[in-house]
Amino acid sequence: MKYPKQPSKLLKPAVLALAIVAVFVSGAFTPLEPAMVVVIDAGHGGKDPGNLGTGRYSLTEKDVTLDVSNRLAEYITDKMPDVKVILTRTDDSFPKLSSRVKIANNADADVFISIHCDAFTTENARGCGTYVMGMHKTEESLNSAMRENASIFKEENYEENYEGFDPNDPDTYIALSLRQNVFLDNSLQLGSLIQNQFRDKVGRKDRGVRQAGYYVISFTSMPSVLVELGFLTNPNEEDFLHSEDGRTYMASALFRAFRDYRDIHTPLITDEPKAQHTDGLTFRVQIASSPTELDKSDPVFRGLQNIDMYLSGGQYKYTTGMFGVAEDAHIKKRELRDQGFSGAFVAAFKDGQRVPMSRILEEINSP
Repeated sequence: MKYPKQPSKLLKPAVLALAIVAVFVSGAFTPLEPAMVVVIDAGHGGKDPGNLGTGRYSLTEKDVTLDVSNRLAEYITDKMPDVKVILTRTDDSFPKLSSRVKIANNADADVFISIHCDAFTTENARGCGTYVMGMHKTEESLNSAMRENASIFKEENYEENYEGFDPNDPDTYIALSLRQNVFLDNSLQLGSLIQNQFRDKVGRKDRGVRQAGYYVISFTSMPSVLVELGFLTNPNEEDFLHSEDGRTYMASALFRAFRDYRDIHTPLITDEPKAQHTDGLTFRVQIASSPTELDKSDPVFRGLQNIDMYLSGGQYKYTTGMFGVAEDAHIKKRELRDQGFSGAFVAAFKDGQRVPMSRILEEINSP
């Protein structure tokens, strides 16, 4: 038997030196902090199959949501190395709703995306919808929230774990609607980007962005959306979501929406990082949102000075700081998050009026 030829003694010191250098080099560099952390939640799982579709396939909601979630996670990991992806489940397990929320909150995530499939008593119901936290405005939204929140009943000791939260009691949802939500603006923005992709790129019926009291998006401490990919009770949509192409299209649409959201909420990259933007453009850091006007001495501001307020969508929005370049605003945002303002984000203003960050990106990057 021939054995591999051993390296000569003359080479050994060189090999050892390279090894030592490698150790010091690897120790000198630590992984960069991710620009964004996203938690992807595949709805249902394990003993909770979700809705069962028409029965023509051995297909359940939990199967579709897991497949699409894993595809979305793979797309983000491959295309966005600066984003950290966390999945609430990677197999046919059944995390509690409270555990899904805890995973996102403990990770200090920037975005939470919960993926589901819809169901209705009539097979004609169709289309994709996205929900954000808030009081349901229609009976349909209430029924949908009740149906998804009913997963709680499949958990052991749910009465103790949820402290009186009853998915079947409408009063529960009134209490949820009173929770302060500084993340509503960004949740609505992400929801709109998702719906645009579903409608314009995949050709699905757009059921819009709605507010409803889903548990998993009501108790997360970051912008959160719950996405309904379509109705498994509709034969055509069931066929689509059963197919390889259908799941690929939906995961790709979610990826593009998240990519656009990430691009809006990460610092602008310019040839000269401190180049001054002109024409009345400023950047501020938004720290709070309230349906009623707050006094600037309110404890929610933690003693911060230089608080400004503007009205938008019937909400009072509060900002601090005014910067000529987005990079400076993002530095301030990170400082504020370290001080406890976990929902702080950068908003753009032109001539004193709030404008979409996507519009600013287009103007700055245009020839």
